Amino acid sequence: MKFTNLLGCLTLFPSTLPVFAASAATTIPVEVGGEYQINITNSNDGLNDKDRGSQTKTTSLNLKGAKFILKSKLSDSIDLTLLYKAKEGELERYYVTNKFTKEFELTIGKQKIKTYGLHRKITSGTTTPVVGSYLDQNPLKDKLAIDIGYKLAGTFSLQIVEDFSSCKDSDSYAPDPVTNVVSKKTTTSCQSWNTGNSTGIVANSKETQTTQKQPALAFEWLGSFGDFSPLLQVAVYDYGKSNTGSVGIRYKSKTVDAYLDYTADTRNYKGVDPTDPAKFIKQKNSISGAAAYVESKVGNYTPFLHLSSLETKPYEKPGSVDKDIITAKSNSQGKLDKNEATVALGTHYDGWGGFYRPFIDVTVASGKYVDSKDPTKQKTLSKNDLVVGLIGKF
Repeated sequence: MKFTNLLGCLTLFPSTLPVFAASAATTIPVEVGGEYQINITNSNDGLNDKDRGSQTKTTSLNLKGAKFILKSKLSDSIDLTLLYKAKEGELERYYVTNKFTKEFELTIGKQKIKTYGLHRKITSGTTTPVVGSYLDQNPLKDKLAIDIGYKLAGTFSLQIVEDFSSCKDSDSYAPDPVTNVVSKKTTTSCQSWNTGNSTGIVANSKETQTTQKQPALAFEWLGSFGDFSPLLQVAVYDYGKSNTGSVGIRYKSKTVDAYLDYTADTRNYKGVDPTDPAKFIKQKNSISGAAAYVESKVGNYTPFLHLSSLETKPYEKPGSVDKDIITAKSNSQGKLDKNEATVALGTHYDGWGGFYRPFIDVTVASGKYVDSKDPTKQKTLSKNDLVVGLIGKF
């Protein structure tokens, strides 16, 4: 059997199944595979506030994820790909790729959007023991898109993407004054510019849109120069008001795989101008993250080192004092407030093949959180995890 690379980070053993079309003499080859991660984690629960007495050591069995992938060759130039997330019970990706020439191809459907750097491009929760927390900030992730790809000194890609929006629905119930029948009213409030809504924001003549008006754009160049692969990504989203960019480089040989990348994201939410409540202003939120990873195969073992960081800078209202700024950065217990740094050291065992790939690692994560005793202050908390797990692909 040969290995087949699907979706970049999915390397699967192909299994061809005969699927009969309208003509009994016609078959469509189908490749089926999957991946999973299951682990046992012993944690000191350190991101919960010690002063409240909620920090307790825990040992838990976790299914990080399980996915199944199907790839069918509909013709000599057209492929269909489906990716199903078994744990979440959802079809994560579905797209058709038309390879017009060796250099030029077109992909249409829900697919992985090329943002947030090498770390997102080549890893997932099922393919690596540790994922940098800054990936959770990605505004586009998997979206409906048209991807135009051209191979030249690597691969150039331009994606036309279903845009980002940040909206929440809230329900209220009130009786009719005449019939006394209680009815539900749903109110939608949006921070994003792309899907605007006047509720909670005073609309003016320039910003009254209530439906998506234009797609986002994502550009990527992944170079190919021997063992080195540089990466550049740029995306403009949220009605053109926000943008993100990533740069990185990967070195991959027979025994070593290492990469370094950096991502910066400027997100401008729509808010009310404090000096004129009839106007909108941009509420700037900045996000940046970095990741460094290296693994080296030594016999049946593959030791690895993971380093990642996240820095967030939320919008600060004019005239804000320290208490207001900290409140804007606050979150619930166990969730990141301002920044985080993660260090993980471990090893895989490769003596049993790709289907059973055990690993062990120690992960230390730290970040700044609101002090539970004094909400005008912050404190640094850290969490230590010992993880033993199993990653597999078939």
